Amino acid sequence: MKKSVNIALGVVVVAGALITAGAWYTGTRLEGVLGDAVQQGNQQIQAAFVGHEGSASVELLSLDRHFFTSTAHYKFTIQNPRLNDGQPVELLFVDNIEHGPFPWSRVKSLNLVPVMAASNMALEKNVFSEKWFAMTHDKAPLTGHFSMGYDRAALGRIEFLPFQFDDQNGSFKFSGFTLNASGSANGEKLEANGVLGSLDVTATSEEGPVSLSLRDLTFNTGGTKGKSGFYLGHSDAKVTSATFQAAGRPPVQFKDFVNTSLLQEVEGNLNAQVTYDIGDITFDGKDVGSSQMVWKFANFDIASTKALLQIYQEKIQPQAQAAAAEGESYTPHLSPADQALVQAEVGKLLSAKPHIELEKLSLKTANGESHFSLSMDLSNPTSLDQPGAALLKQLVTQLDAKLLLSKPMIQDLASLQALSAGQTDHAAIAEQAKGAAESVGGMAIMLQVGKVEGDNITSTLHYANDVVDFNGVKMSAQQFAAAMMGKVVMFNQAQ
Repeated sequence: MKKSVNIALGVVVVAGALITAGAWYTGTRLEGVLGDAVQQGNQQIQAAFVGHEGSASVELLSLDRHFFTSTAHYKFTIQNPRLNDGQPVELLFVDNIEHGPFPWSRVKSLNLVPVMAASNMALEKNVFSEKWFAMTHDKAPLTGHFSMGYDRAALGRIEFLPFQFDDQNGSFKFSGFTLNASGSANGEKLEANGVLGSLDVTATSEEGPVSLSLRDLTFNTGGTKGKSGFYLGHSDAKVTSATFQAAGRPPVQFKDFVNTSLLQEVEGNLNAQVTYDIGDITFDGKDVGSSQMVWKFANFDIASTKALLQIYQEKIQPQAQAAAAEGESYTPHLSPADQALVQAEVGKLLSAKPHIELEKLSLKTANGESHFSLSMDLSNPTSLDQPGAALLKQLVTQLDAKLLLSKPMIQDLASLQALSAGQTDHAAIAEQAKGAAESVGGMAIMLQVGKVEGDNITSTLHYANDVVDFNGVKMSAQQFAAAMMGKVVMFNQAQ
């Protein structure tokens, strides 16, 4: 028995020594690790601000090391012409760091996987954050809990406390937000998910009050950095309901909104798919229906896509933002060298024969569904400086478009419009709605832009090799353009 006790005591002593040695080792490495993390974070912040007004940075102010714990202080600085009269805003954070391999906060929760450190960060009160603290009853409105492994993989959770305020310009009510995130060393792989319970915002305008309300926002995203430098993988976001009301206008509400996206690298090119679903749309409290939009992109050359994106962020986007701030219309201004670069990169992009497709755009009401689709394949023309018909023939190798309008759906929308206008005679409304649907069908036939097939109005277009097939009638692209101009004139005269 005594021998067993001695063995047990020996194990405890050895374990304690190992933990102590690990804590000491962590303490010696911590400053370098934090310095690298701050440097990497600033690089990512700088990349995120490209093309945007202002700047932001993180600074490690101090690190007070002890044997089992350390305390770090950070400063986050953000500067924007529209924030704080253009003067820098500084937020201070304190980070209580527990050394590994077994930080006590993780041991208490029976999480016994060894880590280098566990971080417990909180926003500190200063002149810039004291109003925020007042709205959260003097509790830190922003906290974070993270752990970093010896391989520098990180896992963490950020929480924003609920708060609300009201002033002469409007009100803001926020239920709080939680973000969970993880990443491998050097950010090669990232995962994140977040939850927002509710958000209510009202603001005043010259026309009257404007309001926005969100309920149950969740998102989940994850990706691995590919050879392109883009994060490849999935992303999805869901909102149970979103309500917007402009001044003097009825409220519009979207329910069960879902957005999903996927980005992939395929044979040196980028492929993507983006889907938007709205389960229920209401206008002025009246049901409209549901909607879906699906986009697909394929064969986008990686190098040229990155180059064009960089030009947009560094050259075009700042100009557009400056024009918008002044309330002016925007016209791009690029130097001759930038113009030549754009033309060269566009040529490379088109040489990969990109495919762009609006697979589905639909609106479904109680009695019918309408939908539209469009797809096109592009190629690199011998020159962009050539007549329009010749350029189109070389640039667009194929284009397909299909439109189906449901007459019952048109009737539903016409009835909704009449009800929103205050009409109450349901028989008269039904008769007007039927007339509206028949009028659309008759106009399509008169202008020869569509066919009526039962309860549907259909129109199709196919283009390839300078030949347009419009609802079964073939013509050249120039003839088609002239025909469409004539139909526009006829439509305006009919109105």
